[in-house]
Amino acid sequence: MPKPGDILFYRQFEFEDGSKTDKLFVVLTAPDLEKTCLVLKTTSQPERYQGCDKGCNKLRKCFYVPRTWQSCFRLDTYIQLPEIFEFSALLLLKESIARNIEFLPVPLSSDCFGQLKSCLAGFKNDINQTFWGLIYKIKS
Repeated sequence: MPKPGDILFYRQFEFEDGSKTDKLFVVLTAPDLEKTCLVLKTTSQPERYQGCDKGCNKLRKCFYVPRTWQSCFRLDTYIQLPEIFEFSALLLLKESIARNIEFLPVPLSSDCFGQLKSCLAGFKNDINQTFWGLIYKIKS
């Protein structure tokens, strides 16, 4: 099962509008602990993110990871904030068996993941509070 900071490759991920595309996600929470896996989607399309600096770009709602910073991405990558997706452990297992999901061999470094979580914390008012508690380990 994935761990926080792992990179999940989802073949032909289906969005709410019915469109499908291969998509990379960054794992925020481990499903074996909480029975659900929270992830952030990424893009390597820079059109919306011109002029971003490495790391947190709160005004652009992204966390920019140049490929020279982290070896887990082949291209410059923008982690899109604060939209969080929830995958059940069952979905992860089913899609892994069907070979629609795989985890890349190299995760984000602990330093990069820590910076990402710090950046995401700036969006507290935009995040479902249940998700917030899971990400930041807040007991209810």
